[in-house]
Amino acid sequence: MSMIEPMLSEEPRQTVSNEAASEPDTPSRGPQVCLLGASFDTGNLGVSALAESSVRCILARWSDAQVILLASSREEGCHRLKLADRTVAIRKVPIRFCRNVFLSHHYGVLFFLVLMLRVFPFDGLKRYLARRNATLKVLLDSRLFVDITGGDSFSDIYGMGRFVQSFLIRMLPLILGKDLILFPQTYGPFKRALSRSMARYVLRRSRRIYSRDQAGLDFVKELLGLIDSQDRIAFAPDVAFLLEPRRPAALDVEGLDAARDGASTTVGLNVSGLIYYGGYRGGNEFGLRVAYKELVDAIVERLMQKEGVRIVLVPHVIPSDVYEGNVENDLAACLDVHGRLSVRYPGRLFVARGTYDQGEVKYIIGMCDFFVGTRMHSCIAALSQHIPAVGVAYSKKFKGVFQTVGVENLVADMRSSQADEILATIETAFASRESIARRLRETVPEVRRKVSRLLEGLDA
Repeated sequence: MSMIEPMLSEEPRQTVSNEAASEPDTPSRGPQVCLLGASFDTGNLGVSALAESSVRCILARWSDAQVILLASSREEGCHRLKLADRTVAIRKVPIRFCRNVFLSHHYGVLFFLVLMLRVFPFDGLKRYLARRNATLKVLLDSRLFVDITGGDSFSDIYGMGRFVQSFLIRMLPLILGKDLILFPQTYGPFKRALSRSMARYVLRRSRRIYSRDQAGLDFVKELLGLIDSQDRIAFAPDVAFLLEPRRPAALDVEGLDAARDGASTTVGLNVSGLIYYGGYRGGNEFGLRVAYKELVDAIVERLMQKEGVRIVLVPHVIPSDVYEGNVENDLAACLDVHGRLSVRYPGRLFVARGTYDQGEVKYIIGMCDFFVGTRMHSCIAALSQHIPAVGVAYSKKFKGVFQTVGVENLVADMRSSQADEILATIETAFASRESIARRLRETVPEVRRKVSRLLEGLDA
């Protein structure tokens, strides 16, 4: 056997996840669309919300589309997504960066084959290679590639390793001359000249570029040297506004129902494990001006001073095998807060325990009358249900997203504000929650309509 044969092996045996153990209710026979930078497997429900909402956008344009999650998992598989009127099966196709360079879905193998086809674009060669390599066949059979980049990873702030891998995967469809659509996300910042050049390369070759805030539009135009707006560069709201809530089969918020009555006010509080446990490197890498643990305690204390308030702690990153320790564990942070403060406020402080998907946790957030969150997509889950929400921000991405629905004044940025200023923002918003809810009922429906039309005018 030659050394190249493992690279061109027949389609690998498919490993199907438990979620896809049965056939979908409505098999897809339409255009094949690849979704990049999205996953249902990380435990980060913000990322999962983007994945599901991106699928909804694609299906809004082509109801019979075959959606493929490209490079979202280590193994071939299938995710079974339950929507309101049907269940769709979404194929997961891996692209690996690992030591076994002879895997048929290893990036190096795919890059070699794609480059070969760029140099020798013969139909017979394409058909031969596609028969021998399942991942290459997906790349060749898909005309449209949609990239969400985890919402905020089109940047080198999370390290060059993550950025370079995303860049290399985008290169595959671009080399093949496929259409790449960048869904609404945050662009930059870039600390290095190399990463700026790589970003510029992708942006120049993308068919459409959507930013979820005006600052992102300005950044892209500056990076590309554009003075006037172009049709392919546009603002669009965060796709997670499309996510629908789903009632969990088992809701574990012990004692909350008994504590709620007509006179009570339920406040949701999302505590970010990332910030609570000191960030990725254990230092103040986000440049915060406040001590987050102390701020969380102060928020609870301030809200508990109000008659009838009940607080439910809502995690938005729930542990999975992807994360080790507590750095990305909101549930651990929420349980720690509850363990320290519940004795002080008996029968008034609760935790959403258990494991939930993105739609189920949105349902839990929908049980609240007011919300305070550090994970941005936990706040979107509230705002999109017309629930007043204060974003306790640690990055620039919050402001533009809140501005989308006309409530940018509800962002309390820990990088520029002191604790008393943040508490004052929460206090003011809580007092104005009814008028804020009325405003959201006016603005959110139009935002949802805009998101659902992102792919209008495109062919796949």
